[in-house]
Amino acid sequence: MLLLSLPGFTLILALLFAQRADILHIKEQDAIFYANQIATQQRVEIADTQQLLEQLAANKQLLQSPTSDCPQLLHHAKLLHQEFANFGLATPSGRVFCSLHPLTAPISIADRAYFLQAVTTQSFSIGEYQQDRSVHTATLNFAQPVYEENQLKMVIFAVRRLTNWSESLSHLPLPIGTRVMIADNFAQVVAEYPYSDKPLGRPVSEDWPSNVSHKVSISEDKNGLHHVYLRLPLEQPESELNIYFDFPFDDALHEVNRQFALILVAFLLAVCFLIWLGRQQLRNTLLIPLQDFSNAIGALTQGKAVKIEQQSMPRELADLAEHFERMASIRITTEHELNRKHAEINTLINALPDDFLRLDKQANILDQHGSRVTGRNALSDIFPTHINIRIKAALALLQDKPNTVFEYAHKDKSQNTVFEIRIHKIADIDEAILIMRDISQKKQQEEALNLAALTYNNSSECMVITDAQGYILDTNPAFSKITGYAQHEAIGKTTSILSSGKHDPSFYEQLWRSLITSGKWQGEIINKRKNGEFYTEWLTIDTVYDEHGEPYRRVGIFADITDKKRKDEQLWRQSHIDELTDLPNRTSLKKQLNTLFGLPEHKFAVLLLDIDHFKDINDTLGHYYGDLLLTQIAQRLKKATESFARLTRIGGDEFVLVYDNCTDKSQAIALAEQILTEVKAPFELADETCHIAASIGIALAPQDGENTEQLLKAADQAMYKAKQLGRNGFALFSSELREQAEQRIILLKDMRQALCANQFVMHFQPIVSMQNRAITKAEALIRWLHPTKGMISPANFIPLAEETQLIHQLGEFAFTQAVDVLKQTQHLRTNLQLSINVSPVQFSAKHTTLLAWQGQLAKHQLTPDMLVLEITEGLMMQGEGRSQKRLTKLIQQGFSIALDDFGTGYSSLAYLKQMDTEFIKIDKRFVDGIEHNQDDLVLCETMILMAHQLGLKVIAEGIETATQHELLKQAGCDFGQGYFYSKPLPMESFITFLTAQDAQH
Repeated sequence: MLLLSLPGFTLILALLFAQRADILHIKEQDAIFYANQIATQQRVEIADTQQLLEQLAANKQLLQSPTSDCPQLLHHAKLLHQEFANFGLATPSGRVFCSLHPLTAPISIADRAYFLQAVTTQSFSIGEYQQDRSVHTATLNFAQPVYEENQLKMVIFAVRRLTNWSESLSHLPLPIGTRVMIADNFAQVVAEYPYSDKPLGRPVSEDWPSNVSHKVSISEDKNGLHHVYLRLPLEQPESELNIYFDFPFDDALHEVNRQFALILVAFLLAVCFLIWLGRQQLRNTLLIPLQDFSNAIGALTQGKAVKIEQQSMPRELADLAEHFERMASIRITTEHELNRKHAEINTLINALPDDFLRLDKQANILDQHGSRVTGRNALSDIFPTHINIRIKAALALLQDKPNTVFEYAHKDKSQNTVFEIRIHKIADIDEAILIMRDISQKKQQEEALNLAALTYNNSSECMVITDAQGYILDTNPAFSKITGYAQHEAIGKTTSILSSGKHDPSFYEQLWRSLITSGKWQGEIINKRKNGEFYTEWLTIDTVYDEHGEPYRRVGIFADITDKKRKDEQLWRQSHIDELTDLPNRTSLKKQLNTLFGLPEHKFAVLLLDIDHFKDINDTLGHYYGDLLLTQIAQRLKKATESFARLTRIGGDEFVLVYDNCTDKSQAIALAEQILTEVKAPFELADETCHIAASIGIALAPQDGENTEQLLKAADQAMYKAKQLGRNGFALFSSELREQAEQRIILLKDMRQALCANQFVMHFQPIVSMQNRAITKAEALIRWLHPTKGMISPANFIPLAEETQLIHQLGEFAFTQAVDVLKQTQHLRTNLQLSINVSPVQFSAKHTTLLAWQGQLAKHQLTPDMLVLEITEGLMMQGEGRSQKRLTKLIQQGFSIALDDFGTGYSSLAYLKQMDTEFIKIDKRFVDGIEHNQDDLVLCETMILMAHQLGLKVIAEGIETATQHELLKQAGCDFGQGYFYSKPLPMESFITFLTAQDAQH
């Protein structure tokens, strides 16, 4: 009955809620109606004010009235509109010159926002709350600009008392409890209804909830009363008035809540009556029969069957009693059957190899079976501590996880045993069965199988298993990845699906022959992927035999070596082929020559070709054209000689031709002439035509070299001989060249030892003034005193020293010796100036000590002008490079420069003019002939005259006779040097010679 009454009560509650919602909606609509009515009225009043001020501004009497008195027009307006407390006029600058209300002092409204807004917008404006200075009360002012011929003349303003505005709101027909507020643009209250004691001009937020927006909002106040809140704007240009409405509606809610309470009380009384009535009926029809059932159940627990009295029971309970009696009979029968089954289960447990424990939730052992657990009273006697903790955790979670399986390893001295622990909850009771099983052998087998499967499936090498005839039975993932055949596409087919056709039948016959005889095959094979792409693999095949020794399975393992082959080929090409010309390179050449030298009594020739002046092509046309030229040379020479000789490029502009089976030098000479003819033909390089020549060195094997290095060296020496002979030709290697090379090596070795053994000495040759033969200068000349060969001329070792960079050590030695002489001759009255020869290599090398000489002289209180650096014309020809910059720096430091061997080289007057040279030295070959050759004398006189015209002084070398001295003196030569005055002297003798001369003077 209670359940039947619930739908009705629910329907009543729904109707009450709907009625309550309707009341709220009606109140909301009423609030909107009143709000719109009041807003419309206020908009009309503001519009009337605007219309009034616009009419006054348009009236010409306003502009014609005197500025000292207010026009009569304003007096009439105030009489007609009593709601305004004052009217007035202000100048465009804001000064009030007319006020209907007497002013006690001049007033300016230039700071008032409504005035500024009217002037700025050139239209009607509404002010905000303010304390007016004319009527001395809270007001809201309005303003209208007055224009004449588009010129602002004045501003008319109207003043409305806020108390008057609030009073006008009190005449509105509003419901009891309604509140209305009008606020200015800054949300300050300028009028309100009903009028309160709070001051006007206060913020609206003091009386208005902060969560209310422009829309209608229903909210509770702090006293729990419900209100409808609404805000409507009264928009005007550049200003805004807002009306705030507050309508209470708690009287309607009270009525709805009263009706809801009455209905709820009535419903609760009806429910209580129904409960009492149902309890009486329940006792007679249910409680007494249940007591009978309870008694019968108690008897059943003792294994007895009790008959239940059914006459006084309802029909349903009588049927239940009948079913209970039948169930009791069945249960007793079942218990007997269970006892028999229990005996069978115990027998089965005793026959199983596992150990069993029956545990409660506290991990107490209730029953046990098995050799490992029998006689143990606690889990700690059976399992290690960490396993005990895990078992107890599983028992604690039996309700959520009735089955738990885990493994643990038990280590003893003899072996490592793995056990599987299974914990199963016994149904309907908080007990569990723990089964302990030894799975050591099973784990070993699984690990072996997993390892094999892991290797098979994850190997990077392809694996394929076939039967004895080659039909595919299984493949691993790597097989599909490499070949492109999915496993199901390959199984059942023979391995011939991978055949590329690159191998002839004999290859496969040999493969099968090896498998049949030995059961194995290994090698490189080219196969084809599913997409038709060829690849190279390294294949290993092994055969598995059955118990009868017959082939059972074949296992193929292969790896894709395509990339490796490609990289090997690329590396081989990079190491054996010249990238620019696609010719064999030096490495390939050496391998070929080594092979040829390995053949018994084999003769062949090597021709080494070097392009003459190839550097000039790179310097003028650029390296791009230089590479084009080398490519075309290679193509032309290869085409001309490939039928009988092998062409290689060993680097730069050097090519080598190996002429096999060359029996005599005439064949090699004929080939060299053919090559020179081919090279002379013009080459077309893009938009340039190039003519070149070449020098060729010829070496014959085995007479010119017993191995590769000797033969190539011989050809190189012959090539340099061809260049010395004028280039554009060839030269055969000879024993003299080998002897020269050997002598050069010996000389270089001796020179290195000489530097360490201090075998180099300095000799000093005096330089005299031609007028009085006074010694004012001397030239430092290096000499090599060899322990067995005696004195070696500088002409023999200086070029080798320059070539091997040993010239730097020789130059430092010469400078150090010159400094020692200057130090020892400082006490003499004659200021000695020493000349030392400086090699161009010392200027052009990346690292040089020339620029440090100034500092070394300063350490000994010597100055750079005491040294003259003798240079050759070749150095001056090097332009503005590193050498020129260093030479300029030395001149700036104060060193004097002498141009040695003048007249034998370019003798460029431009360089003489450009460089700050102080001396020129006339070479000995010109001085030798001046006694008998008029031309030589004229040349000397010309050089002397030219040098003097350029401000240079002249030193003549190689003066050996008095006649030579006299002729040069008459020609105006400044200084002389030669055996006529003195031969080069060792340091000690030279100092003694200077000291003796100084004593004579």
